[in-house]
Amino acid sequence: MTLSLAAPVSAQASEAVAAERGSVSTAVSTPVAASATGAVRFTTHAVLTGSTSTFAKTAVSVSAPGAVSWYVRGDVYVNGVARVRDESIASNRYPTGSLYWPRASGYGKAQLRNVRIEAYDAQYNKTISKLPDSNVILVRRGTTYPSASIIPRGKKRTMKAKNWKVYQPNGSTVSVRKITVKRYSKGKWRNVKHIKLNRNGNGKVSWKTKKKYKYRVYLKTTATVQGTFLYWRGKI
Repeated sequence: MTLSLAAPVSAQASEAVAAERGSVSTAVSTPVAASATGAVRFTTHAVLTGSTSTFAKTAVSVSAPGAVSWYVRGDVYVNGVARVRDESIASNRYPTGSLYWPRASGYGKAQLRNVRIEAYDAQYNKTISKLPDSNVILVRRGTTYPSASIIPRGKKRTMKAKNWKVYQPNGSTVSVRKITVKRYSKGKWRNVKHIKLNRNGNGKVSWKTKKKYKYRVYLKTTATVQGTFLYWRGKI
């Protein structure tokens, strides 16, 4: 057999290319904790106003080792009924804030339930952990724009009160039943008279005094009504 030297042999003509060794990292990555821990709580009660929504302030404390960011979400319950689902409550950038829900949800008691934290590590791996329900707060009805005036005539004082009303969940207003006149005497605010109010939130009362005093008129805070007061700077 004749072997032709003119024909190149590829195996002989090709040179082997040596492989280079790569470097595999031995760094230990910090994983997101299997179960992040923490708590969320309301820091204020809520008040129904002329706005179509109401709110309360919140604060959270969270421990999520290895997380570069986290977000807390939950459901708003009013009187045991879910009113807002999957609401954003806080994040690592904003651990405190205000949480809003519809005024039409009503007044009574509010709580955050089904609270959970979504934690993300540097590779954006997500871990969801359940947190306890929040504390329970009161949702009260707030006042509209009440007014009051005192008319002094000799020893007689007459106070006239107008528009002492509170907001209802549907946006309407109703009168409160009574308010209290107080004066500052001997280092304390002391009751003078109660004013019974009509359906329009109006009423008046008179009393006699030998001296001038500083006065205030109060609406007492209850489980369903947010109190307020008006005052006079000088003695009358």
